This record gives sequence, structure tokens and C-alpha cells, in this order.
Amino acid sequence: MEEIPFQKVKTRRKRSHCPPGVPLTTIVCEDEFDCKELESLFQNYNLKLEQTSTLKALAVLIFMSSTLAVVELLSGPSFTISKGSHPVHCVIFVSLFIVTNVKYLQVTQLQQIVNLTLLFGFTFSFLCCPFSLGAMGMEPPTSPEQGVWQLILVTFVAYALLPVRTLLAVVFGIMVSISHLIVTATSVTAKTQKLWRTLVANTVLFTSVNLSGLFVRILTERAQRKAFLQARNCIEERLRMEDENEKQGTEEGKLSSATWGEDSSGAYAASVVLYGCQAPNLWSDVLCL
Repeated sequence: MEEIPFQKVKTRRKRSHCPPGVPLTTIVCEDEFDCKELESLFQNYNLKLEQTSTLKALAVLIFMSSTLAVVELLSGPSFTISKGSHPVHCVIFVSLFIVTNVKYLQVTQLQQIVNLTLLFGFTFSFLCCPFSLGAMGMEPPTSPEQGVWQLILVTFVAYALLPVRTLLAVVFGIMVSISHLIVTATSVTAKTQKLWRTLVANTVLFTSVNLSGLFVRILTERAQRKAFLQARNCIEERLRMEDENEKQGTEEGKLSSATWGEDSSGAYAASVVLYGCQAPNLWSDVLCL
């Protein structure tokens, strides 16, 4: 049996650079395998884990939006942006959860669901910002602390659970943080000194959650790729050992068949000599008579 050589696949990881003037959607500023085939295998291998993490992220968003919707509805009869935003986003997140929780899901379909989750996560965070409708008599004056913990939680979920590219997660975290700071600076009617202190504190919080989320994401990505390489190397080594054992068994079979042929030929010759000299036959009977 002819031996089938294993194809050597480069497993070196590379980090692409971000050239100026290139759109963000065409840049991959994260670790990836040098071989496109190996990268595709990793995406298929990691599909189930990414689907599970997406379901966890959607579950967190559903719980948060539904809880906030109930709290806003029970708070009073006054109209606020959040009263209309939270129930709508809760329905959207539930729909995405149902679509994601299917048995057969392709990589491209999961990527589309994740992008939609990131988009509606941004709209949810943006509508949690302290918009002031007090001038129209629709909402009481807001405080600069409104919506901070919602934005922090959504940002960390995007980093830790949503399987998006690292660059896209960083852009999402920065946009959410800047949006809250701009809305707070333009909408909140408070003393200048107190407002600036709150803005500085919010900036520190947003920076901390972005850095911690980026740190967690990098460690998780590298751990997943390392586990994939170890599993692939184990499978490749097992297949190589099976191929070598099969080749060795074939060679032993050929050798044993050749040895058996030589032994049988020798035994036949010995039996002819033995029976020709000792065993009685017709000619020996004639000669004896």
C-alpha cells in the first residue's frame, strides 16, 4: 500500500497592520493563522463555542432589557425614551436568541446574527444615555450618572461574549463611551464644576471597562487558537501512527507469505525424498516379489 504523505500546514500566527486610509471593515487587526485553510478550519471548529457564547450574550441582554422595561413601566405614568426603548429591544433580543438557538447554523449566518446583536446593543446603549426632554414637559431633568452601568455591561458583553473581530469590539466600546459623554455634556443641566467631575469619572470607568474587556478577549482568543492547534496536532499524530502501523502490517504480511512459501517448498521436497525411500509403492512391491 502506497503511503500518503501528510500535508504540512503552517501554524504560525501573524498580526496584520492597519494601513492609513483603508476602511475598517477590510482590516483584520487581530491574530490569525497564516494559512487560509487552517483559519477556515478553526472557524468551523469554533462554531459551536461561538454559538454558545452568542446565546449567553443575548440572554444577558434579554434579562437586562426586560428588567429595565418592567422597572420603567412601574415607575410612573410619565413618558420617557427608555419606556419605549427597553420593551422593543427586549423583543428584538428574544427574536435573535430564537434564531441563534438552532441545531444547524452556518458560520456566515452566525456572523450576521452577531453583527445585528452588536448593532441593536449600540442602539440600546445610546437610548440609555441621559437625554433631557424636560423642556417639552415629557421627562424630568436627568442626571449625568444615568445609563452608565448599562453601557458598561453592554460593552463588557461585547468584548467577552460576542464573537466579533477585536477591532470591531474596540470600535463599538469607543463609540458607546463617546456617545454617552457627548449626550451627557449637551443634555444634562447641572453646575459646570459638578458636571466636569462626573464626566471625568465616567471617562475613567469607560476606559477601564474597555481595557479589561480587551484584555479578556485577547486571552480568550489565544487560548481557543492554542486548544485548536493542540487538537489538530493530536489528530494528525494519530493518523500518522495509524498509517505507519498499516504500512508495517502490510510489509510483515508480505514477508510472512514469502517465508511460508519457502518453508512449504522445502517441506514438499523433504516429503518426496522421505516417501520415495521408505514408503512402499507399486515398484518396490514388484522388486520385492
